[in-house]
Amino acid sequence: MALDTKRLFAAALPCGLVVCAALGCSSSTAEGPTTSTGSGAAAGAAGHGTGGSGDAGAGGTGTGGTGGGATGGAGGGSCVPTAPPVPDACIDDVSAADLHTYSCDGLSYRVSVPAACTSCACGLVFDVHGFTMNGAMEEHNTGLAALGRAHGYLVVQPTAPGAVPSWTAATDDARVFAFLERMRAAFHVDPKRIHFTGFSQGGSMTWRMLCDHSDVLASVAPGAFNAWEDQCFTFGNAPPHVRPILYLHGTADALVAFSTATATRDAVVAAEGMVDGGVVESDADHLWQRFVDGQGGVFEFLQHDYLGAPVLGGHCYPGSTDPGGEPGQVFSFACQPPNAFVWGQAVMQFFLDHPLP
Repeated sequence: MALDTKRLFAAALPCGLVVCAALGCSSSTAEGPTTSTGSGAAAGAAGHGTGGSGDAGAGGTGTGGTGGGATGGAGGGSCVPTAPPVPDACIDDVSAADLHTYSCDGLSYRVSVPAACTSCACGLVFDVHGFTMNGAMEEHNTGLAALGRAHGYLVVQPTAPGAVPSWTAATDDARVFAFLERMRAAFHVDPKRIHFTGFSQGGSMTWRMLCDHSDVLASVAPGAFNAWEDQCFTFGNAPPHVRPILYLHGTADALVAFSTATATRDAVVAAEGMVDGGVVESDADHLWQRFVDGQGGVFEFLQHDYLGAPVLGGHCYPGSTDPGGEPGQVFSFACQPPNAFVWGQAVMQFFLDHPLP
């Protein structure tokens, strides 16, 4: 039986709060993280840690990665020239811009187009929000559009339909993937650098996209939702192609139990024949483990003990500086600081490190 996150979320909210989420009432503010440790894979929020590797993105001669609280340049490799972007009925403006908003097949998409991506083959990142959220809130929590501009990636942040936005697998997965295909065609995307991430309901969609489209995706980073609720890595249903996975889950998650995360971890490791590859980093409040299959396959499991708003518990974005002020937003989705890593930066570094061969 699938986990009904909408029902759980509504049950956890005080009376009237779901209506507030739809209409807009009040907001809370959470400060960003103040400390950080570890390697460049977990980018330092306060300038600690070492930078990761630069990407092989479009144009420029960037230095460093996302570590040390700063992003690298426009790309660690040379530009691969491509034809100019080609607009279509939905993607009607293909100029460089920090923000385009496209409407396609009943959904709205926030899209960041770096200047280099109008003449070079860029990577593509889809970044999908959770229940009650929208694309703008997702950017406040991941910063992936800004990171994509620094590293030569197009970034798409869709908004779910409804007065209280919510994703429905049966209708929305196909629409979102169809838009991904439109982006590939319009911007002549580098086929080796197509990635998918999401949080909560967006994390659920990420697992489904992995199991359904591993032939297209280079790597994925689901957060705050398990795989087996969507029958991915269960009942013999595993992706046909092994792809690198970075999976985040809070031990005190009030909406999606941490026990489902460890069940997912064990299912992925078993399905892909992986063994313990050691600890990436850890401290008293988080543990980042790596599992490998000896043939290039990587699964990284990132658990944390951080807390967000009371209704969320550990169902929050580590390192987020979400101010909580978007229309319809009742509270910030940020984890309370200090946090040892920034989720959006960790995701970007994972994608930089894991294109298709």
